[in-house]
Amino acid sequence: MSVHRSIAIPDSAVSDNSDIRSKTEKLFQISRIVAIFQVQNIIIYHDPFLKPARANRERRIITRILKYVECPQYLRKRLFPLSRDTAAVGILSPLAIPHHAKTRDLKLNEIREAAIFLNQNRVVADVGGIELLEVEGWKKSLKEKTIRVTTKIIKENGKFKAKILKNPPKTEYWGYSVNAYQQTMSKVLANRSEYKIATSRTCEPFSRLKQKLTLKKDLIIAFGGPYSGIPQLLKAEGKKISDIFDTCANTLNKYGTRSLRLEEAMMIMFSRLEDG
Repeated sequence: MSVHRSIAIPDSAVSDNSDIRSKTEKLFQISRIVAIFQVQNIIIYHDPFLKPARANRERRIITRILKYVECPQYLRKRLFPLSRDTAAVGILSPLAIPHHAKTRDLKLNEIREAAIFLNQNRVVADVGGIELLEVEGWKKSLKEKTIRVTTKIIKENGKFKAKILKNPPKTEYWGYSVNAYQQTMSKVLANRSEYKIATSRTCEPFSRLKQKLTLKKDLIIAFGGPYSGIPQLLKAEGKKISDIFDTCANTLNKYGTRSLRLEEAMMIMFSRLEDG
């Protein structure tokens, strides 16, 4: 996929869910939609109507669960210590993206996500195989206890080793990254170079903007929160949509419910983009 897709969601995205189980279920739905439509980056911005202490807690939960779901199963115990934030992840089914589907049998030149860490003064890699692998060419010190990297399985002197790659493969979808910010939407998005699309029921119908929205450019698609849409969030900052975004679309002109939930708006928006 040549077009890089990002979404921007508020730290209030699951604040209307009262318990960690329902928050987890909704975030899994979001992660599935993100993976289905090959979104590479999730941006979390601050909802100015959310009090700072609650915003920090909600942002932490969103970030941790979305990262947990995207992480290959064989690395989760190493990368995610037990936490109240991930107390309900056991109910989730696999995300089922390419770097998850790995067996314990290694193959030469296979690309795998790995966790590297110090083991008896050696830097080793857990790539989901039976044994830990030596990291080829690693000369730096580890500032963190465990680091996630993308590796290629190589062989030296008859032994498998892990070679760290700078970038994941471009031939298949390799998951998403999560970037969380304490700043509000306008501050996070203002200076980004991607083609920025706001979604709001106050905007023009999608059909009138279809030609603009199918331009072969890197995209950021922004969604509002459960209590306040993008116009209200920007108004709290003294901004309007045209100050930040290149265009604005109403994902679905008519619907039979009072509002669209975030995951519903995402699914509709990306489905309509694909139809273009």
